[in-house]
Amino acid sequence: MKTIKRSAAALLCVLSAFIFCLGTSAAGSKTVYLGGMPFGVRVFNGRLTVNGFGEVDAEGGNVSPAKDAGFREDDIIKKVDGRDVGTALDITQAVLKSEGRALEFTVQRQNSTLTLTVVPALSESSGEYRIGLWLRDGTAGIGTLTYIIPETGAFGGLGHGICDSATGKLCDLGHGIVSDVMVNGVKRGAAGDPGELKGIFSAEKSGTVTLNTDHGVFGIFADVDKLGADAKTIEIAEKDDFHRGDAVIYCTLDESGVKEYAVKVDKAGSGDPAGSFLVEICDKALIEKTGGIVQGMSGSPVVQDGKLIGAVTHVLVSDPTRGYGIYIEDMMDSMPDILKSR
Repeated sequence: MKTIKRSAAALLCVLSAFIFCLGTSAAGSKTVYLGGMPFGVRVFNGRLTVNGFGEVDAEGGNVSPAKDAGFREDDIIKKVDGRDVGTALDITQAVLKSEGRALEFTVQRQNSTLTLTVVPALSESSGEYRIGLWLRDGTAGIGTLTYIIPETGAFGGLGHGICDSATGKLCDLGHGIVSDVMVNGVKRGAAGDPGELKGIFSAEKSGTVTLNTDHGVFGIFADVDKLGADAKTIEIAEKDDFHRGDAVIYCTLDESGVKEYAVKVDKAGSGDPAGSFLVEICDKALIEKTGGIVQGMSGSPVVQDGKLIGAVTHVLVSDPTRGYGIYIEDMMDSMPDILKSR
């Protein structure tokens, strides 16, 4: 969910505590499965960056093998014992398999390439070898699905991109995975303090992310049939169908599943498609539970006159009952053609 200051044009990309038929102009199908379900997104950028150091509770006391070996924050790890690595899991597996044997790390530090030798230490509490290294290999967070294409299992969600928290720029997408999420809590939003959905990621991968854009995150589910009888088919609206007035959004706030909440919408006149129309929460139950729009609700479908008109994308920092949305046509136009049909 992005957050916006009322007077600012600059938008903050915030996904993590960080997480998706088409209009007639964008594809042949005019109907999709309606979203509103939460999903977990993990985006890996192919760069394994040192983010900090920890200690290992070894037999002789606490030690920090990686720090002692000469690692520095922002070092980029390229190889371990000559093998390419790209995720934190790659490092974890190499260390566990070492059984205490010294490992050679090939590291990029600014414009230089270094070789650092690390001897893993055996943790007394876990019984596993560790090197005391905090790593960043991408970003992860919770978002809301906007739609799923029945014929392909392709999806779109968020309505905005996943951005690097440090630079504010779109994350490079080395590869990404999608998993189911069980929402188990809500941090209620207030003026100046955006709230957020909290949840537990499933350990199982349910799909892949293939594209990260300013107008949404897109990918494909491995098994769309698991939606079963619960899947609701809805017609896609065109921009000309949009009008000021009543609408509803669909989102998931707890284990009870997707629910419908009343909103009012109006044209925003923004130059940014992700802020094409205003969304004002009117539903008392939603306001009572969340305070309004919270992080994790990005991608919540907006339905007007029985058609999918767009998705929630932002919240106003100064007033969490108000935010912005993107037209579904603009979102669909960013979806790769290869995902639209088979």
